Amino acid sequence: MTNVSIRDDESQGTAMSKPSLLLVDDDPDILEELGSYLSANGMAVSQASDARTALQMFRDNTFDLIVLDLWLGNENGFDLLREIRQTHMTPCIMCTAQDEATDKVVGLELGADDYVVKPVNLRELLARIRALLRRSQTSGGGGGAQEEQSVLMDEVGSRWIFDPMRRKLSSPDGNLVPLTTAECDLLIELVAHEGRPQTREELCRRVFNRQWQPYDRSLDSIVVKLRRKLEPNPDHPMVIKTIRGKGYLFTGFPTES
Repeated sequence: MTNVSIRDDESQGTAMSKPSLLLVDDDPDILEELGSYLSANGMAVSQASDARTALQMFRDNTFDLIVLDLWLGNENGFDLLREIRQTHMTPCIMCTAQDEATDKVVGLELGADDYVVKPVNLRELLARIRALLRRSQTSGGGGGAQEEQSVLMDEVGSRWIFDPMRRKLSSPDGNLVPLTTAECDLLIELVAHEGRPQTREELCRRVFNRQWQPYDRSLDSIVVKLRRKLEPNPDHPMVIKTIRGKGYLFTGFPTES
């Protein structure tokens, strides 16, 4: 892990505004290093060294973000994330010991929003945490005029309703469709450019704040997940179309469930 002894000055936070983070890793040295660095940079940090403790902490507390190690001794972060996603949509950054594309795709399929590769660069992790918190907190919660002015970006026959301000998607039957932070960010971009093809480079830059690489399947994985939630037939997508050699095209919400 990269050692950074100085404190980042971008944001110090206060006791009332500190984002709450849960770090899950079976290595006590990593927990201590990450916890000390993130606490010094304005985060309220809790720690868990195994899946059982992490799940209990989720039952007893509310967290703004979780940093989750892929391997937890005899357990793995995939199983823990799957369990968490049954009841919580808390943004998650997954840590992988190796730069394995398969691990990244599986993690994103299960609901992770981002990933970092060990040994973790602390400044990079802090930047990713802040970026993810900014995206997840655009849902508001402050109430008042800003909340009242939230606009429906797309409503077809009063069926599919997507509210980007509150970051909520409702299906034709009126049920709320759960979206991870990355899924919602991508949907916002697709809806905002409806009818216009978007390249993978453009979408990766706007959604993940990073440059797209040919071997990176993160974006494609999230598209697959959105199709499962939006498409009448995900095997023959008509809502989010693949433009060969280009990227993706959002055609509008389906008129039939």
